Formats: sequence, C-alpha cells, structure tokens
Amino acid sequence: MDKKVLKLYQLHDGYCYNSDSLFLYDFAKTFIKKSFCVLEVGSGSGVVGLLCARDFDIHLVMIEIDPYMAFLSKINAASAHIQTEIIHKNFLDFHSTSKFDMIISNPPFYRSGTIGAKNERIKVARNEEFLPFRNFCIKVKKLLNPKGSFVFCYDAKEVHRVFYTLKNEGLNPEVARFVYPRMDKQASVLLCQARINTKSSLKILPPLLTHNSSAQLDNTDEVKRIYKNANTHSIKVCSKDICLEDGGNT
Repeated sequence: MDKKVLKLYQLHDGYCYNSDSLFLYDFAKTFIKKSFCVLEVGSGSGVVGLLCARDFDIHLVMIEIDPYMAFLSKINAASAHIQTEIIHKNFLDFHSTSKFDMIISNPPFYRSGTIGAKNERIKVARNEEFLPFRNFCIKVKKLLNPKGSFVFCYDAKEVHRVFYTLKNEGLNPEVARFVYPRMDKQASVLLCQARINTKSSLKILPPLLTHNSSAQLDNTDEVKRIYKNANTHSIKVCSKDICLEDGGNT
C-alpha cells in the first residue's frame, strides 16, 4: 500500500527540497528505531523529518534558521497531522538539556564562492560558510546520545575533508553511500552515518545510480522506488504572501 502523500508548502523565492533530501530520507530509515528522539537540522520545508515521522513512531524536533521556512515547517507538520517541535534558530546557538538518538541533516555544503546566489535566502541554505562543517560536527557531538547516529548528506567532492573532520571531532563514520548521476559520471553526493568514538570500520554500500541515461526522466528502478515511497507533493508559495504573526518564533 502506498504511503499517505506528504503535501509540502515551499518557497517559490527560496530553497526547495530536491532528490538529495529524498535520498537522505531513504538512507536514514535504516538507522531509525521506534520512539527515537530525532533532530533535523536545517529543516527547510520539513521534508526529511516529516517523512521520517510519517513512517516511524518518533519524537521529532526541527530547527531552521530562516523564519519563513520554519513557518512552513510548522504548517506542513500540522497539515500532515504530525506532532513536532519547530525551532527558529541558528543551530550553532541551539542548546538542549535532552540528547538525541539521531541528528539528521541536508546541510549547506557548497564552499564559499563555489555557488553564487543573488537570493540571500538561497545563499544561506546552500553555502557552507553559514554552517561550517567542523562547527556543525562539534555541536552535533554535544547533542547526540552516546550511541546515537549522525546521518547527513554532503558534496561527494568534499569526502576527504568530511571524513577527516568527523574523525578529528570524535565522530566515527560507519556507513557511507555515494550517489551517481549515471554509471559513467563522477559521484555527486555522499550519504553518511556516523557515531561518537566507535571502533567500527567504514562500510561502503553499493552506489545509488539516479539515471539510466542522460534523459531527465529516465530514472533507475531504485530511484523510482524512493520517489514512490516518499510520495511528496510540492506546493509553491511566495514569502511576500506569508504573514509571520509570531515573528517566526514557531
């Protein structure tokens, strides 16, 4: 039976979720257990966290720096009848007395100057300077349960730096999978699961190929399965049409 469609309001003039988010959701499912306390960092429209909460009995907290995106996360959660806590804040300024069983994120991972954007909202969502990976890891370690998982995606070209930083900050990468546009192309995205100071060797899963050919709609069977299981429907809105009655402190 198909899972219930997840309707997601997104900003027409902001960062919109893409296949990376859906691949991350599919990858994360392996590590989620019932009653987990899950924190999604940089929730955007809430796609990854809400998909996990729809499919699993978890306690979900989402944090988002953009007030409009945080507002949409709240609207999307309510529309899906999912109980969650949404926090409008810079993750690096976030403090919690509770620890999380999983921290999941599709963070901004393009190096400064690599991807230019006139839209400041998109720039913040995509450029690593707004959430440096080392600072990100340090904060994650403070908030993660001793046996918890840090699950994220990142630019595959930065994998050397990602693994080095994880190890340096006491997070051991345990499982990795690379996403390739096609068999004859270089990897584009790294999917990774890490835990605090474990001794496990790195397990590299078979590649995730997104397309059989250069045709845009010629997706592989695995990608078709992921899209079908995610079952999302995007609805675009403009930030100028949103009234933040509570100033975005949702």
